[in-house]
Amino acid sequence: MIRLEFSMQVKEELYHVPTDEILARAELAGFLKFKGNVEIGKNTYLLITLKEPSSVRRIKFLLRKVGENKNSVLYKKIRKLNTGNLFEVRVSVGDIKEFISKMGLDLTGRMRDEFFKDPAVLGAFLRGAFISSGYIADPLKYHHLEIYSKDIEILKWLKSRLENTVGMVGFIVDVRYGYRFYIKNGETINEFLNFIGSVESSRLFSSIMSSKKISSDITRSMNFIDANSKRSGNASWKQINAIRFVSERIGLENFPEDVQKIARLRLEHPELSLSEIGKMVNPPLSKSVVYRRLFKIIQIAEKQQ
Repeated sequence: MIRLEFSMQVKEELYHVPTDEILARAELAGFLKFKGNVEIGKNTYLLITLKEPSSVRRIKFLLRKVGENKNSVLYKKIRKLNTGNLFEVRVSVGDIKEFISKMGLDLTGRMRDEFFKDPAVLGAFLRGAFISSGYIADPLKYHHLEIYSKDIEILKWLKSRLENTVGMVGFIVDVRYGYRFYIKNGETINEFLNFIGSVESSRLFSSIMSSKKISSDITRSMNFIDANSKRSGNASWKQINAIRFVSERIGLENFPEDVQKIARLRLEHPELSLSEIGKMVNPPLSKSVVYRRLFKIIQIAEKQQ
């Protein structure tokens, strides 16, 4: 029985996820990119605007983790007719360039990819992004997770990093006043919740999926057909095309045996998810390992084309 709106329940759990200094900086970067900006003038400071008081308390916790004292942080409650109460967090620091550089950003807002190569750091960034601008539907009704931004470039970056780092596929849609990155596949949503640290909500989500007796095979097939019909770059077809290309040009036999095995399984079972392909190997492989092996072929195919 879900007592809170599921999206709020997820965020309530995320407010209490333990962290260290590096992960705290990455999470702050998520807040800043999706609900903040750098105000440069006579007084230079970071400004983050949030709706939920609990989000502000999370910001306070993160700032303590990175060593910012109370004197450098100002919290202000403001009221707007169309949005209700909002909360501003202003952070004044001596060297603003150095401070945001430690968050994996620069003054132009560009993301430093090397900072986010670690999946744990990327997960922390996405935690801040989801708390500040994310939403997940009640899984009893349907499967949908989204993150909103007025800046399409940060959503493109997010989409690419998720695909290349952990093999999670999402999509971007143009909506009124901005853009949304979204995931519809229940299994991928469940993985996303785990990835950002919402472990208990992920378990509940999985339990609800099971209780509704949704056939995972049917769900994946529906998603597979839907993605192809929209020409949205289905990951499975991308992998299959790359395998066929390198097989004709280079030959699969020139790849390590473990890569060959995964490639043949993908060709034989285009409808299966990466998790299912991993379970067909002895010993079983995780989804991320399967994806990395296929990604080697994709990289070579792209260089040869």
